[in-house]
Amino acid sequence: MAKSKLRNSTKLLLDTIFDAMHEKKAENILLLDLSEIKGANFDYFVITHGNSTIQVNAIAEEVRRKVKTILHMNPAHAEGFQNSEWILLDYLDVVVHIFQQEIREHYQLENLWADAVITPIVEEIPVKKSVKKEPTTKASIKKEIAKKTNKGTKNVSPKKETMKKVAKSNERKSTSPKSAAKSAAKPTAKKSATKQAKI
Repeated sequence: MAKSKLRNSTKLLLDTIFDAMHEKKAENILLLDLSEIKGANFDYFVITHGNSTIQVNAIAEEVRRKVKTILHMNPAHAEGFQNSEWILLDYLDVVVHIFQQEIREHYQLENLWADAVITPIVEEIPVKKSVKKEPTTKASIKKEIAKKTNKGTKNVSPKKETMKKVAKSNERKSTSPKSAAKSAAKPTAKKSATKQAKI
């Protein structure tokens, strides 16, 4: 029972460390399982690197902060913050090594433990659900074209449309007050002209 609790707490510690590293864009994160190796003083190594002293320091600080906040744990031992080339955080069962890239390549710590089970830790990126699209066929293309050109109007030939527009404009002219005034004024003008001619 105690072993299973220890495993769960160690797993939670590792997950918290990985989350903190991903948050600060740590590169090439490796988990070295040393639990089956005789003489090893710890169960796991976590190895990663950053591209500058600022990034290495930021990764280490984020690991410390997140583990403290979530699990209320401080590292039993921490070193390397002075020059931020190789920072070590010792959480008893788990030892975290954060390197600058050149320093990591120089020491090749993962190769010193050839018997360890090495697991690359890749950030899980949520997969976007793809929207299913209907297969494009001639019929579907025709429907799309019809929708765009008609926009809900009935299929009427262009000639009929123009004839309707002309008829409507004629109706408007005949009913408009200006046209009515003109038509009323025309006969009176003719009558007055004929009267003057007779005189």
